[in-house]
Amino acid sequence: GRDLLPCVRDLLRSAGARPADLGWIGVGLGPGSYTGLRIGLTAARTIAYAVGARLVGFDSLEAVARNAPDEATRVMVVGDAQRGDVYAAEFAREAPGAPLIALAPTRIEPLASWSTRVDPGAVVIGPGLRSPAIRSVLVDLSPAEPDDPIHRPTGRRMIELVDRILESSPGVEPDDLDPNYLRRSAAEDQWDARAAGR
Repeated sequence: GRDLLPCVRDLLRSAGARPADLGWIGVGLGPGSYTGLRIGLTAARTIAYAVGARLVGFDSLEAVARNAPDEATRVMVVGDAQRGDVYAAEFAREAPGAPLIALAPTRIEPLASWSTRVDPGAVVIGPGLRSPAIRSVLVDLSPAEPDDPIHRPTGRRMIELVDRILESSPGVEPDDLDPNYLRRSAAEDQWDARAAGR
């Protein structure tokens, strides 16, 4: 959180651009960590307000899915949701090189359940592949090592995704975007458990 806005400033300077040159701000809405999503969305809202840019939110796993090889007709993206769960999203192409289409909304589910549905013909990518538990249920379905950039959103792919979203939507007011947490935090669950025990 401390470094995000200085990094944006430095990136603009290196490109010879000013904040006022920004026409839109794209921001991943999750799923992901509570703190990371809150910081990212707050920074995006602040910049959009300050420079009058449009704000566009997108599914963070869809941004990762766009890294899949063009010939992959079935793509599964997985993130580590902790507590034995995964964040899961599935996409398909009608033919190699065609656009990726989401098959269902991104969801959270138990790793054991997700692992039974992994399509042997799919390419599996995502930040969850850094988890030994998740890797252990896959058999040579990922095209890259766990630390490869293919498993994380990249700037070029996020720009492509936001451009596609803007083709059908003008963007939203900054206050109209909410993080997609998919579940309550552990702290909220613990608080309710303590309250119920009183």
